[in-house]
Amino acid sequence: MTEVRRISDALKVRALHQRDEIAHDGINRKITYAQWDSEADAIGGGLAAAGLQPGDRVFLPISNAHAVEMAIAVFAVFRAGGIVCPINTRLTHREITDFAALTTPRWCITDVPDVVAGLDLAGCWTVDAMPRDLSALPDQSALDPLADAEILGTSGTTGKIKGVVVTHPDLMKGVTGTNLDRSRSTLSALPLTGSGGNLGIVMLPARGGATAITQPKFDPKGFLDLVREKRPNLVYLVPSMLRLILDHPDVADYDFAGVKYLMTGTAPLPHDSVKRALDLWPHVRMRNSYGMSEGGIGIGTTTQEQVLKPGCVGKLPEHMQLRDEQGAIISQPGVVGEIYGYQNHPRRYWNDPEATAASFIGGWTRTGDLGYVDAEGDLIMAGRSKELIIRGGYNITPLEIETALHLHPAVQQAAVVGIEHDVLGEDIAAAVTLRPGKVATEAEIIEFCRQHLADNKVPRTLLILPDMPLNPNGKILKKELVAPLAAAAKARRKAA
Repeated sequence: MTEVRRISDALKVRALHQRDEIAHDGINRKITYAQWDSEADAIGGGLAAAGLQPGDRVFLPISNAHAVEMAIAVFAVFRAGGIVCPINTRLTHREITDFAALTTPRWCITDVPDVVAGLDLAGCWTVDAMPRDLSALPDQSALDPLADAEILGTSGTTGKIKGVVVTHPDLMKGVTGTNLDRSRSTLSALPLTGSGGNLGIVMLPARGGATAITQPKFDPKGFLDLVREKRPNLVYLVPSMLRLILDHPDVADYDFAGVKYLMTGTAPLPHDSVKRALDLWPHVRMRNSYGMSEGGIGIGTTTQEQVLKPGCVGKLPEHMQLRDEQGAIISQPGVVGEIYGYQNHPRRYWNDPEATAASFIGGWTRTGDLGYVDAEGDLIMAGRSKELIIRGGYNITPLEIETALHLHPAVQQAAVVGIEHDVLGEDIAAAVTLRPGKVATEAEIIEFCRQHLADNKVPRTLLILPDMPLNPNGKILKKELVAPLAAAAKARRKAA
């Protein structure tokens, strides 16, 4: 009997009990549990035969077009004793080379070899030519169950990319090796190189026995077609993807039959998206979740009443706290503070002790996210601490303003930032995109805000853009909006 010490051992148990069931469906290719297990063994041995030593980092820039190959590569690296370093192929060349410089990988498996050209590697294979040597597979019982398993590149939305270290005990949360729930499936288009996609979707079949269905490249019509064809029990959509689906002209023709849950998270969820989704699919249980790469923590709403509450991500659990700027715990409702989360297996930043010491304190992780607890004990998100706007001495959270902007019938996406102001210190500026076929002027949208916000929270500058700058996870890159919004504000003041 296999002793389940690492998540790669859990796959061995799944392969025994669910051998012919589909573990990963990448649309272009499917793989059963037995095939996944045997492929991971053969390629893990191939990596070891090539010279991979336990603790070696393996670079994995693999796109969702090869979702099955990503799942195989990740578990092959685990079986060889290496550390997985996934990185999104849509990042810039500088971001990819920065991550490589940080993690110093010796080995690489990729479907875009051009992005790793010039890196100093001992070996690099394409996903269709991974090395195989079953005879060289290390003794799995000899591998350290407490070792580092993955280094996840942070989204890079602010500052230089960092590497969040995830250990094997961290990956084993919720895995017993005997939890053999079946007949469930999840459809998503999350990049399998990020926290949600890699720690969630790639691990999902081994952890819980569900089939993971991955759209090779997100597009709203294609996703809706997959919902109809695959009939998943659960669909996972980040808020930006959900809005694009809701705005598709044929969305009403898709009834989501068979879908029990619609999960969303990773970014603020516009309240009107919730209402529109529930109007379209009243039988679906919608849930909003919260977590982060550094945190290793996660919560979510459990009722429709919670998800209908703007900004709500569920009850504040015992392993999470709100703290003020001095680090003191906030216990009274309605007071905004930074969210901290406790971890039994704390994470850290790879080769960055200073950043680790600043963010990971005595088992608690500083998330950098702001929130407050309402009278019902629900945690309400209020934005990022670094995004807090201090206008004339008043603290203003961009999320409140973005929520109001999303209520406008023509607005599809909205982002609010603080820009420098000679008198106020900072002023409020916003950028929006419009829904297909909708028309609105900047003045009309600002006037709409006056009807929903206090005067000091109304954006003084607003730009309507054709597209928002997004990172590969669908989050808006606000830092790229500061310069054009500041220029627009300057021009507005000059014309006044």
